[in-house]
Amino acid sequence: MTAETATRRPWTVTLAVVLVMLGTLVAATTAAGPQGAATLVLLLVAVCFWFAVRAGRGRRGARTAVTGLTAAILVVAAPFALDDPLYGGTTLLLAALLAVAGVVLLYLPTAEAYVRARSGDSDEEFAG
Repeated sequence: MTAETATRRPWTVTLAVVLVMLGTLVAATTAAGPQGAATLVLLLVAVCFWFAVRAGRGRRGARTAVTGLTAAILVVAAPFALDDPLYGGTTLLLAALLAVAGVVLLYLPTAEAYVRARSGDSDEEFAG
């Protein structure tokens, strides 16, 4: 087994990155409030996309940042989404389901093994 096949990205990590990006983008579309809030949400989404790509490359710190940014985007978008009684809550729920599922996939054992292999951490360090 070569070093490249040992660090091949699992499909769950790729799916996680796509789900996080879709979820945060959907959440951002629900935050069509005042200009200042929309700018903040777009900035958060851009930063989240960048960290999601880095998390897909096996960066431990980026994975943690994606988790925090996803939560922040959902919290910031919630008041604006809930102002729309017909579609806002449903859209935010869809966004949360997509994004949270993506974040959970980033912490599965296969993703953790990928992150360890990419960062060069030994298994004894994480054994406890």
